[in-house]
Amino acid sequence: MAWANIKSKVKSKLESIDSIQEVQDYPTEEFNGFPAAVIETVRNESDFETTNENRRSYVFNIYLLQEIESKGVKKAREIIEEVVDDVMEAFDEDQQLSGISLPSNEVMVISLPALSRIYTSEKGKYMVGEVELKIITSFSIS
Repeated sequence: MAWANIKSKVKSKLESIDSIQEVQDYPTEEFNGFPAAVIETVRNESDFETTNENRRSYVFNIYLLQEIESKGVKKAREIIEEVVDDVMEAFDEDQQLSGISLPSNEVMVISLPALSRIYTSEKGKYMVGEVELKIITSFSIS
């Protein structure tokens, strides 16, 4: 249940960012507007905090895409760099994912940007920025 709740909240947060035109929570290259975002579920980590509490992390990659053909490489890179900043700021300003419903006592968000790169596929060329998002929850096991 936590995966679905967290992913839904991450998608909602991305949809609230004005600079992103479309958000998908599955791998795709079918977009109606750019820049676009794709959310990928990456991994889950779990550890003991105390004898009564566990810490669980949910890790997502957020791929931010801008098609290159209409903008050119330089402009596409500028757009992606700005959108990466917008995503980082949105999660920095809401590090507890306000409004999320999880069976935990605390939630913390850590976001780490990666460098942009060009991705080429049958659909075209895209400038891609990546943000790794780690959602850390702590909950009582008793």
